[in-house]
Amino acid sequence: MEQTINEVNGLPWYSYDGQNRDVIISSRVRLARNLANFPFPAQFRGDDKERVQAIVFDAFSQLDNAAGFHAIESASLSENSRQILEERGVIKPSAEKKACRLPSESGIVMSADGKICCPVNCSDHLHIARFSSGLDFRSSFEECRKIDAQLQKKLQFAASYDFGYLTAAMRNAGSGMKLSARIHLPGTVRFGKLSVILDYLKQKNCSVMPAFPAISQGSAAGNFFLISTNSAQNGSEIDQIAEMESICKYIAECECKILKDFADNKSTLIRNSVIRAYSIAKFSMLVSLREAVDIISDIKLGLQLHLLSGIDINALCSLLYRIQDGHLSYLMNTGSFDFEKDVLCDGRMKIDRLRAITIQESFEKISLGNL
Repeated sequence: MEQTINEVNGLPWYSYDGQNRDVIISSRVRLARNLANFPFPAQFRGDDKERVQAIVFDAFSQLDNAAGFHAIESASLSENSRQILEERGVIKPSAEKKACRLPSESGIVMSADGKICCPVNCSDHLHIARFSSGLDFRSSFEECRKIDAQLQKKLQFAASYDFGYLTAAMRNAGSGMKLSARIHLPGTVRFGKLSVILDYLKQKNCSVMPAFPAISQGSAAGNFFLISTNSAQNGSEIDQIAEMESICKYIAECECKILKDFADNKSTLIRNSVIRAYSIAKFSMLVSLREAVDIISDIKLGLQLHLLSGIDINALCSLLYRIQDGHLSYLMNTGSFDFEKDVLCDGRMKIDRLRAITIQESFEKISLGNL
């Protein structure tokens, strides 16, 4: 299971290049499906959960490319594995499930490369989801659609002529599709234009929240946000994808224009932010998660404005995952590190120390020559 999560045989999906990745960090397509003749997970009785999981797992085992998927029971996941899946957005954090009274998934089906992740018995019986670097809803939808089409040869999904696919939440009925994107808006936030983007998203019936809610107290850590569609009933899947693409491209264009204007008029503030971020990263012994996300944001800002060199956007986007607590815990448990004596006896300090080391290694080749 640990090998599946960490893709030891290749680079994880978030390490690769993608369209509009200077603003659109990643995108995801998710299809919600439920089996006919079974209640939704929140109304399960008796052995419903076990039966649905067995049926779904069996259907995946009969796909044309079944060898490329791994079916995992949630009960077999270690605490660290679950934390990594939460950090990657595969499953919802336990605290969020409790707050929203959502049932915990009973299993997960994942592709070997980690791009496709399908929780079983979460809010619905099955979510078919695919992640992509940058803005790429179309290829993700195509992959999800192929899996959905194969599964429908084995399974009967709940649907009606009037409502389309039936889901636990009415907003997901219809196509059953939800589109989301993780975006970076340092210029928009710094220039005081975030409210304009928020109003625009509200008009487009999209929701927005900090991309790292657990560490975003009062403001989004690193100015990273997660935007997503609120309804699966507005036209066909292709219509919904076209609309979300248009939204993301508009936001990216606005951010790039605002960033250029901000850099032209507030160049000293920008340079100061980049230099401070680099200095903190280079000389700190301990770095918290919030500090790390803010550092990556400012270094990415400097890279976009051509104020530094020696690192690329893909490496910085990948670093957003690599500096998470779960990923660092896995690295710490599988590697050998010579921690300082006072750090060695404190689990929290070890994570923060390893985070500082990880960032410093990633920034080794950075040059601030243009500053």
